[in-house]
Amino acid sequence: MRKFLSITILLGLCLPVAAYVSAATEAPGMRVLDSIKDVYTPVKFDHPKHVSIAGSCSACHHEHGIADGLPCKQCHALTPQSFKHSVNHSFMACKNCHTTADRDNAAMPGLKTAYHKQCFTCHRGMGNIGTDPKGCAEICHAKRADRVSLNIRK
Repeated sequence: MRKFLSITILLGLCLPVAAYVSAATEAPGMRVLDSIKDVYTPVKFDHPKHVSIAGSCSACHHEHGIADGLPCKQCHALTPQSFKHSVNHSFMACKNCHTTADRDNAAMPGLKTAYHKQCFTCHRGMGNIGTDPKGCAEICHAKRADRVSLNIRK
């Protein structure tokens, strides 16, 4: 009986910690990418769908594999609100390293280039995009109505 009681107490103490860790490392939901919203409408990025296809964070998020043993949230601010209960962790957004100032540096591409390199890894050759990324406007990037020029032929 004493052994049963000890195990019950131990499990009772461990379960809340396990639940907290699980909730803290949960992937973000639908994301809105709007860094170029002055020209294009924001891209609605279905993060859960991409995670289910890719299989792991490291398939898309570079330089950090599962072997690192670190949760993605430890470095990346994918959704800061989801991780607000994280203790003693600072977050880094993609744009903190991938700035527009570094867009010509192949080792550290700008934000737009970094996003596109990741997208094209899987999406080149898919659906309407084909081998020509101009089709991206059909799938993700729609020009803002107030930015579309009128092409009138005579």
